[in-house]
Amino acid sequence: MISQLKPKRLMWKIWVLILLIIVTLALMILLTIRSSITQFIDEQVYETLQDVDYYLGNTNELENYPQNPIEYDRRQQESRSVNQLIFLPNGRIIYGSAPLELTNRMYREALNQTGNVKKYQTTIDGEDVYYIIRQNEYDGTTIYQASYAWDAYRRELVSTLFWRISILIGIISLLSLIPALWMSRELTKPIVEMERAVEKISNRQWETVLPLDRQDELGQLAQSIDAMRKELKEQDLAQQALLQNISHDLKTPIMVIRGYAQSIGDGIYPTGDLRGSADVIDEEASRLEKKVVDLLYVTKLEYFKGQEMKLEPINLDKLIELLVARFKLRGDVEWIVEGEGGEMLGDGEQIRVAFENVLDNALRYAETTIRIKLSRSPAGVELFILNDGPPVDENLDLFHQFSRGKQGKFGLGLFIVQRIVTLHKGEVSLGNTSEGTAVRFYFPHVNEIRSLKSDE
Repeated sequence: MISQLKPKRLMWKIWVLILLIIVTLALMILLTIRSSITQFIDEQVYETLQDVDYYLGNTNELENYPQNPIEYDRRQQESRSVNQLIFLPNGRIIYGSAPLELTNRMYREALNQTGNVKKYQTTIDGEDVYYIIRQNEYDGTTIYQASYAWDAYRRELVSTLFWRISILIGIISLLSLIPALWMSRELTKPIVEMERAVEKISNRQWETVLPLDRQDELGQLAQSIDAMRKELKEQDLAQQALLQNISHDLKTPIMVIRGYAQSIGDGIYPTGDLRGSADVIDEEASRLEKKVVDLLYVTKLEYFKGQEMKLEPINLDKLIELLVARFKLRGDVEWIVEGEGGEMLGDGEQIRVAFENVLDNALRYAETTIRIKLSRSPAGVELFILNDGPPVDENLDLFHQFSRGKQGKFGLGLFIVQRIVTLHKGEVSLGNTSEGTAVRFYFPHVNEIRSLKSDE
């Protein structure tokens, strides 16, 4: 239930976000439109007042009205909302009527007016009045023509237009919510599919395939999840096989040790004497100890992967000399060391473990000779460990954590080697050469490792 609620919450969050964007845009548009409408209506009111005033006060235009009925009808329609007041300089009103307070104000402003036409705005009993006063000559007499309109007309125009536009924007916004809801569902639908698939993968249902064929970021995420599924499937199968074989490898020395211990307790020596039987127990205990140590060391390296490594100068020539001297005591093969490696920067213990694991394998499979070649260049240090034993199957990834080695046995030695080399920003490879099986190490120069370390 919880897993199903998460995508729904995301869907509603997207929908609410789109809703907020629509509402914000609608409010901004309405505020802008209201201000624009108010300014526009003010301008239109004055233009209408001036236009009607001009045509009604112009003698030539008055005379031309009967010959221009269309224009006359249009002017009549415009003049319905405009009141006219014509008066003389002595205050005598010859046309129209207006409230006394407005009439007196117009008369005073007309006498003080310097231009022929001027715009005015005043307030009478809380109502705004817009008017234009024009000074004219008619039959040799000066007249004042005032065209005025009350604010109710303007307010009605603004309110009507504003509410009609508001209703239109509201309808558009409501209709926009439908595609917004659809878009939010479409955006969250692939996430829901991936969430369900990941949940199945977490339950080890490895055959779960993401049916998401997209070319965007969600498609790339789905491809990454599917690649992770395939890798986890391989890891799981290999891990199961590893656990089965490792448990067998651990069980075998334990059974030998117990069997020999019980036999000795009963006074029976399987090898004929106490010394030989004790040596077998010691050998099997050493095998068991090595497998346990390898498992613990893998865990230790996984921990170091997320930690800052302690680097120190390592003399490769001296290290190889010490390791060869130790391994010479374990087998009857010829050891040849060529070249010089000089110093490198790294973790001394880890580098020693990596070389020991490779040399142990070389000693196990070498027939007569183990050759070690060291070389140094401005780029870094290169080291080859070769043995003249049987060739390896190069199709197998023997450095993989769950790889199977020769004779079908599982081991972690080469995986530990690769992990250590990776931690040191180096390279390691295994292959067949004309001289036998070769493991190649490459470690970058001291300064390069330091720069890589500082970049991290």
